[in-house]
Amino acid sequence: LNNRRTQAPEEDLDADPFGEDGLVRILFIGLDSRAGQTAGHCDAIQFFEMDKNQGTVRITAVPRGTYSPLPPGLGTATGDYYISNACGLVGLDYGINQIEKVLGQQADYLVIVGFSRAVGIIRELQLPATETLQWLRHRQGYAIGEPQRAHNHSTFLKQMLVKFTPDEHSNLDVPFQYLMYNLLQTDLSFAQARAISHFLTDLELADHPEKIALAIKPEFAVQNIAYDADKVDAYLASMLNPIKGYLSSDDYSGKTEAEKETELLALIEEHGHDSEFVAWSYENKLWLQFEDEQQRMAVQFDLTARYAGSLPDLSAQTQVLDDYILEMEYRGLDEWSQKGQELRRQRLLVPLENLITDYLGTFLFRF
Repeated sequence: LNNRRTQAPEEDLDADPFGEDGLVRILFIGLDSRAGQTAGHCDAIQFFEMDKNQGTVRITAVPRGTYSPLPPGLGTATGDYYISNACGLVGLDYGINQIEKVLGQQADYLVIVGFSRAVGIIRELQLPATETLQWLRHRQGYAIGEPQRAHNHSTFLKQMLVKFTPDEHSNLDVPFQYLMYNLLQTDLSFAQARAISHFLTDLELADHPEKIALAIKPEFAVQNIAYDADKVDAYLASMLNPIKGYLSSDDYSGKTEAEKETELLALIEEHGHDSEFVAWSYENKLWLQFEDEQQRMAVQFDLTARYAGSLPDLSAQTQVLDDYILEMEYRGLDEWSQKGQELRRQRLLVPLENLITDYLGTFLFRF
């Protein structure tokens, strides 16, 4: 996705994402890949259709268990032939092609979110990250299982759009929006993402949630189950406690967050000098899986330093470190910002004068 964005002509990056017909179609995929894996299963599949002329949004869920053919030799059992495996066993391009066949239309743009990035987005929205992800991933307690979970994803996304879409256009939102944009893997440029944000603001979703319609393909009889951050713990307990003894370790490990983080630290320590692992960890923002802020910041700085040091291109190193410093400045984390600036001086010997001012100025004048 990043390659698609960087290889696109400059005029395409600034183009109106809605095009001449006033429509934009975005395929959102939640990718379930484990630490160090380069491929992953398409675990959450949501298709957004935004119509500027009608002033509407339609979100269509595709359950991960939807049937999909596989190339000869890959499917060994009947249960292998589903959309999630089309991504995980064959590759993302093949999986996207199969998803578009189910939908009956093609996406204009792609948005990919891995596990760590999803944790980061949920945390930025000040929601309970661990419990919210458990709510989103749960399917075993529903009579129809996966289709209900897929529809829950649509319901959750609608709630988030209604709650968090800005009420008015303001350049004060730019730093936060850029921070959220960097948590996505997408071929949308930041300018195009801002244009979509403006469209959503104009819909006044807080007053008109009915402008977002939900669907599911193939069709299933599903319920609208609202996400409630204040009651998510109780809801999960009511759904999981009766069945957790029957679940596999993949569905319910029983491990505490501390145990999971200890395992993650051991993994980073073991593979920290492997450039491919470091690149994967940086691109997937592995540090976001740590609940403790100091631990999270320490791992982020370490992986950022390792990744920047592995890049042969000076401008790429500069971009990585500049993005890090800007994020720390936005968060008000002066200690880590200073560490980033010192690392930049040591590694690149490039002065950092007016970095924040220049950055904000670029976007404020542009938008």
